[in-house]
Amino acid sequence: MAAASGTLVGISGTLALCPTQDQLSAAIASEPALCAKLAGAGLEIPSPAEALAAFRRAKNTEQATLRLGECSKNTMGPGVQCTVKYKLRTAWKDEGDGVVAFSWGPDGWQAVQLQ
Repeated sequence: MAAASGTLVGISGTLALCPTQDQLSAAIASEPALCAKLAGAGLEIPSPAEALAAFRRAKNTEQATLRLGECSKNTMGPGVQCTVKYKLRTAWKDEGDGVVAFSWGPDGWQAVQLQ
């Protein structure tokens, strides 16, 4: 009986310390560096600010928001492609999911939405 009680208390304590999905999402949103972005060593990936600026130029709007996810080598050209969550207007409630390719050019980072 004592062993069962100890096991139950241990499991309960462990579950109480596990973050919820909302807590994880909030932590990653507040500090994007917590989310691993490199799929392989040696990939040059834009910073969140550089990616946002390139995305805004590509979409021709200063209201766009962008959150980077995982990045990997671009299979269709130079640079990297990253999963993203984005809005084209800050007033929009929900974010869209997509894939954006980033490459370094003479004018800095360039972005092209693939999905």
